[in-house]
Amino acid sequence: FDSPPRHLENRSGEYIIDSINSVEDTKGNNGERGSLVVTNLRILWIAHKTNRTNLSIGFNTVLTISIRKARSKLRGPTLALYIMTKDNNSRFEFIFTSLVKNSPRLFTTIQAVLRAYETSKLYRDLKLRGSIIRDQQLVLLPLEQVYNQIPDAWNLSSDQGNLGQFFVT
Repeated sequence: FDSPPRHLENRSGEYIIDSINSVEDTKGNNGERGSLVVTNLRILWIAHKTNRTNLSIGFNTVLTISIRKARSKLRGPTLALYIMTKDNNSRFEFIFTSLVKNSPRLFTTIQAVLRAYETSKLYRDLKLRGSIIRDQQLVLLPLEQVYNQIPDAWNLSSDQGNLGQFFVT
């Protein structure tokens, strides 16, 4: 909520997928026009009047999204995008309304990007003790490639170590 402008800049590896003008933050800033920026890691809403009024929602915090009716000061009764999130032990609900009539872009873009984010978690997250070995062979994810294989590598933890192979994919 209301992050300094430098926190709205793209982080390393982050890129903008879409920028949607004329979006209202119907729950927190009802009646205020802003822009919604969708990146590969988060959703940003920035008020047109001042960029000090903003939201940054990481995809990793999103629990559910849905499309339901809402009451907008700028559009009246309309369909809106509801995003339920959880950060630490607190839950937050965000409601966004497109101010462009009959434009499904707000809904379709965020649904598609969130789906892509959720289905690609295995490529980003380190999975420990998962079933990644079958018949003594490394099981690769779709489009994953082995770049290097280092034999006789030690995995050291606590007071013990295990000798194995290290794969760079």
